[in-house]
Parts: sequence; C-alpha cells; structure tokens
Amino acid sequence: MSNECTIVQDLLPLYEEDLLQVETKQFIEEHLKSCRECGRIAEQSQLPLPVEVRDGDASKKMIRNITVKLTTIQIFFVAIAFILAMSTTLMNDNSGFILTYSILGAVTYLFYRSVLVAVLLAAVPNFIWNCLLYMTDWFGEFYAENFWEALQIALTALIVHLLFTFIGIIIGFCILKIREEN
Repeated sequence: MSNECTIVQDLLPLYEEDLLQVETKQFIEEHLKSCRECGRIAEQSQLPLPVEVRDGDASKKMIRNITVKLTTIQIFFVAIAFILAMSTTLMNDNSGFILTYSILGAVTYLFYRSVLVAVLLAAVPNFIWNCLLYMTDWFGEFYAENFWEALQIALTALIVHLLFTFIGIIIGFCILKIREEN
C-alpha cells in the first residue's frame, strides 16, 4: 500500500459526502480507477448499514438484573420509611424523628435526585402510620375525640416530619453540588 492509497482512504468519507475541493475530488477519482484495493474499499463504504439493531439476550439479561437491583433498593427505602414512621412518632414524645427524617430525606434525594420521590417516601408511610395510630383503636386506645381531631394530629405530625425531610433534601442537594464542583 502506497502513501497515495493511505491518503485516498483517509479522504473517502469526505469524498462520499461531496465535501472536497474539485482538484482533490479528481485526484481521488483517478486513483480509484487505477487502484483495485481502494476501489473495493470505496464500494464497501457505500453499502447501507442495517437499519434495525437486534436485541441480544445479554442486553435483556443485563436490563433485567439492573431492574431487579433497583426494585430491591426501592423496596428497602420504602421499608425503612415505614420503620421510621412507626418508631419516630411525634406524639409519643420521641424526638428521634429529627435526625432520622433528615437522613431519610438526604439519602433518598441522593439516590433518586428527585424532591418529589424523597417527599413521597417520607410522607406516605408517615401519614398512613399516623392515620392508623390516631384514627383507629388498633393499638388499644383512641388518641383523639373525633375523626377531624385525629386527622389534624396526623397532618400536624406529617408537616413536622416533612419539615425535617426537606432539611435532609437540602443537605443532599448541597452534597451533590459539592461533588459536582470537585
């Protein structure tokens, strides 16, 4: 292979796109007429590429494994949120919710990078647990006189817990910004 062949082969993509000057284009056409190897390469480069890419079993298996891992992590986060809701009830004079809901907010925001998901993971289990605790007698006693009072207690507890969840989300956001700068 001569230097001329190397130059022509390097210029073939530009030649096919008609992006060369007239003199260079004529040089390539003359070379393609005289060199069978470069002519063969030029013909092969004009063959159309397959339109459709077939999914392989390996890619389906990889996607399935990733989906299983993410689902497992999501179930873990929901379980942690329910455990936190049960163990850190505001009305039971337990102030542990301050730290745990801040950590929950930070970790879920760092994982999902979504304020909405972090809020939902903190709010839904907390609200369900507070409704069960304050609106039913499943735990042996009523904490409120009527439904509306129980709903107010549950919503108040939810708002306080969400306040600390937002603090955690802000911490998670700051951690992400610091990591991006570094």
